Amino acid sequence: MTRDRWPGAALIDKPRHFIAGDWAAPAGGSTIDVEDPATGERIGAIAAGNAQDIDRAVGAAQEAMARPVKWLATERQDALLALAAAIDAHAEELARIEMRDGGKPISNASRVDVPASAAILRYFAGWATKLSGETTELSQQGGARGFTLREPVGVVGQIIPWNYPLMGAAFKIGPAIAAGCALVLKPAEQTSVSTLRLAELTRACGFPPGFINVVTGAGAQAGAALVDHPGVSKIAFTGSTATGREIAAACGRQMKRVTVELGGKSPVIVMPDADLDAAARAIATSIFFNTGQTCSAASRLLVHAGVAGALLDRIARIAGSMKIGRTDDPDTQLGPAISAVQRERIEGFVAGALATGARAITGGDLREGPGYFVSPTVLSDVHAQAAALREEIFGPVLCAVPFETTDLDEIAALANDTPYGLAAYAWTRDLSVANGLADRLQAGTVRINACGGGDLSLPAGGVKASGFGRENGRAGVEAYTELKTVTMAY
Repeated sequence: MTRDRWPGAALIDKPRHFIAGDWAAPAGGSTIDVEDPATGERIGAIAAGNAQDIDRAVGAAQEAMARPVKWLATERQDALLALAAAIDAHAEELARIEMRDGGKPISNASRVDVPASAAILRYFAGWATKLSGETTELSQQGGARGFTLREPVGVVGQIIPWNYPLMGAAFKIGPAIAAGCALVLKPAEQTSVSTLRLAELTRACGFPPGFINVVTGAGAQAGAALVDHPGVSKIAFTGSTATGREIAAACGRQMKRVTVELGGKSPVIVMPDADLDAAARAIATSIFFNTGQTCSAASRLLVHAGVAGALLDRIARIAGSMKIGRTDDPDTQLGPAISAVQRERIEGFVAGALATGARAITGGDLREGPGYFVSPTVLSDVHAQAAALREEIFGPVLCAVPFETTDLDEIAALANDTPYGLAAYAWTRDLSVANGLADRLQAGTVRINACGGGDLSLPAGGVKASGFGRENGRAGVEAYTELKTVTMAY
């Protein structure tokens, strides 16, 4: 299949939303261009949704939840399982959509994004039949019973970023449907195609019309209208801290439920007794995979001075061996940044760090040619107040800071010296050190001797400027429910 013929073309040749189980033309008739980040060329357009489109989608979701015949938990489970099977059946097609629309190397999309999306839906399918309230013994005298019910929170609005579009959609759809909610999903305007295809696949998977609605468009129009719509009971947002603050404030004014999973500047601590080979591989994968466009990437390396040189040499060798190039080449490991704006932003952070005394152990150079490619970069001697060390870059840039101490309070203070708190990592063979750091690190997730993604059964989310609320696990599904208390005298 050539780059001129790809499976997502039909979805963006005629830009439309997916509302009430069918395609819907944008109310305003406006569109947004879609480009291939690997070449910079325009490949189509998506519908630019507005408040009228959002209102129509929310109305369809409300109507779906108001039907007198309830969509049973077992039926929701089966629908999610059927959608997971549909992803498997269309795996190559979906991988090529992610490759062309999001700039993902085909090997990464095929090996990670597509199978993980199916696994996410299968996991949450199991929760549809497991949600329950409880009966409690009341503290008052007399004949009475008390129990709780878990009910769907209502219509939910979901907004996802561009770095993992198909997986992001699965992460939002799975728990909402398991809990019995109808949803309106707004994908990122840069990467909407796989979400539209996923919505199209739901038609043959047992989803009643109106439970899955997708409205594409810009955040300032479609996203803002979704957040402000009075018919939406909960917003689930994944994206930047700046936008998350605005959404949380808007939901607070409306007394609307909200979960925000935001940015990160995650520290990875490497103690002198760590397995350096394993640590180097894990750190390199964490910061360079998906071109560093991962919110929980281990981007701040805090390494004991005694092993700093040996570890950085290992990471630099891995970075230098990674193939950057055509996304349809199965040997390519690193694709482009999502856009010219994002590439310029990454390069600006690197240039600023180098100008204030940082040293590039590898990378740090500008790449020429078509597309928005960025070299994997490792910076050492980064100034403590450099923006590259303080702010989320969202690119393949690792900033290394050595330390001399073995005092856990001092090490944790270095790691916690950030407004973010999404994830933190530590490498050590000492169980006392591992547990001591886990207790002291200010992060929603702490991983010891690992830097990869978390397990679906474990809740994930941030503290401080990385957001609030949890996704995954029981907590992630219960976030889409309201807890109702019932007492009954007899």
